[in-house]
Amino acid sequence: MDRVYTVFIVSFFSLMGMAFAETLPYNVPKNLMFETFQTEEDQNFLEGFREKKIPLLVRKALGTEHDFIVPWLRENTAELNDYQLTIKIMKRGVRVTEDQFGWLKKEVDVCAEILGLEKVPHVFVVGDTSMTADVVNFHDPMILLSSDLIEKSNVIALRFAIGQQMGHILCDHVFFEMLFSGGFDSIQIILGKWVQSLIESFISKISNLILVDWTLAREISADRAGLIACQDLEVARQAMINFKLAIDVNKVKINPEDYLKQAKIVQAKRNVVHQKLPDAARIGIERWERSNQLTSDHPFMFLRFHALAGFSESELYQGLWKE
Repeated sequence: MDRVYTVFIVSFFSLMGMAFAETLPYNVPKNLMFETFQTEEDQNFLEGFREKKIPLLVRKALGTEHDFIVPWLRENTAELNDYQLTIKIMKRGVRVTEDQFGWLKKEVDVCAEILGLEKVPHVFVVGDTSMTADVVNFHDPMILLSSDLIEKSNVIALRFAIGQQMGHILCDHVFFEMLFSGGFDSIQIILGKWVQSLIESFISKISNLILVDWTLAREISADRAGLIACQDLEVARQAMINFKLAIDVNKVKINPEDYLKQAKIVQAKRNVVHQKLPDAARIGIERWERSNQLTSDHPFMFLRFHALAGFSESELYQGLWKE
């Protein structure tokens, strides 16, 4: 059954690729660096964690010369983590190559050229009934695009989605996302349960509220990279909504301004609640509001909408396209 389904995916999207035979024009910014689109909050959070040291006694017990925990983890978990993920992904989807999804491979190469990603990551189409894009594996990154995302997107929307994931790669989000989400099964396999407990103790010192702030900063960084790749703010914002609702981008045009009006409804109700609560209760509600975003597939949508529009109007973004 899996074989039949895989053949169907390849055949269906090979035919679909005829509609994307021509590569749409695009501009490549000069001297683009990831710091151009990575938010300051995102950078500061990652740098702060990279500076965390392994306690001296623990370092001796582990027999390592690494002073810092991040390079030590990368060195000791990269290959096994890569192996485990490769097996999982190979079972789930079909790899994008010049012979399979050749039109999509061209768009991946276009996005990599625009964003200055020297090594083009592996891309897989996975069977899924939601419009999702993801990137896994910090050692040898793999971008996953759902079949629904490809079927219901146009080329510009796809460039936005691919650009987002390449933004995650360039900003080094993949390693830290796995670390904070508990995705490192390889830690216990290679280094033992005691070491895994040690790593968890490091992570536990970071509160959910700090992780929420980084989640927002991280997604804004990726959205900016997506905008640079697709080079169309209107399409980017529409794509964000269509991806969230799993609605065909080519058939239903969501009005971003109408969508933003929903935020005003939420804000009005929030104001009513806050006026009637004591200070302690208001603080508790604010923590709940922020922590709730950690479990969302599309966190902080309203805030990201505003942030993306602001970035598109900034001198930083506008300067990318000046001669």
